[in-house]
Amino acid sequence: MASLKRKLIVLGVWLKELFRFCPISKLKADKENLFLVCGHRGSPVNEPENTIPSFERALREGVNSLETDLGVTKDKEVILWHDWNPDELVALIRESGIEPEVAYKPDFPAPFSGFRNKISELSLEDFRKHFNYVKKGESNPVNSHIPTFREFLDWIKDKPQIKYVFLDIKVPKDEKEMILVILDQLDLLTKEFNLTTKFIIETFFSEVLEIAKNKYPNLIYSLDVEIPPGFVFLPRIHSTIKVAAQNQNNVAIILRPRQITIANWMTFRRVIWYDVRRRLHLNKKPDSTKIDFLIGCTINDKREMECLIKSGINGMQTDYPRRLTNLANQYNLKRN
Repeated sequence: MASLKRKLIVLGVWLKELFRFCPISKLKADKENLFLVCGHRGSPVNEPENTIPSFERALREGVNSLETDLGVTKDKEVILWHDWNPDELVALIRESGIEPEVAYKPDFPAPFSGFRNKISELSLEDFRKHFNYVKKGESNPVNSHIPTFREFLDWIKDKPQIKYVFLDIKVPKDEKEMILVILDQLDLLTKEFNLTTKFIIETFFSEVLEIAKNKYPNLIYSLDVEIPPGFVFLPRIHSTIKVAAQNQNNVAIILRPRQITIANWMTFRRVIWYDVRRRLHLNKKPDSTKIDFLIGCTINDKREMECLIKSGINGMQTDYPRRLTNLANQYNLKRN
């Protein structure tokens, strides 16, 4: 009986929250700590994602951080590219042009061409020759230059306004050792270019995280959290702060769910609201790992951005950097 009563209470709260967009009674914006306005793959609503022109556009739109995706070729070149395997579900969706907001879609080789392979099965030369981007609604590739990690860091070395770069590691768990190719290059190039920018290593796989931490324990890490499809009645179950604390990470990142999660925005804001309080509580404990940032991604709606700022989030990855920059200025958030 007690269990049934509890379930009814949980359901009642869920139904009540369903019709409330942003029930923040008191402004809790974090104005004391650095707020990260992060260009997700640069500014992909204007330029091909993960390219230097995309990052330059994001910089002009006021970002103080960037996010990019990293893969490793057969000849051990680290490149900026989102899809490790062009035949994975997400890659196929992106190839079809269904991914919202972005202006360009990835252009993969045709099936049975001999080149529609994983990044790790192609040389840099072959990858650049057969992979590119196509503007949505058009058919011809735009011949964008796919940067190497070295080229990206060479570009960023004289950009002091970029405080952090989120490195979304696309290495799958069945090729987990590839993470060390990326981190070895990061270590080498950070010293070579004398970089002051800080880097946050993102992955969804605990196996990849473990290998990375074993060799480079002093880097900044996040084991990203994705809210599952369907109904989520207890948001705290998907706390990204809890995951960060368990793994002793300094950054907690959670992805905003899409339509396959019922009441996706309501669910997401409830998780963020819970995690803001949990982070404040944990950071007061002298024996716990300090969690510097609670980050939401990818947040593109202006009303959602504003609600998350009011809730006390520490930063967002967005395809619309200018939109978030304007709100950060409006709420006098610290960006330097």
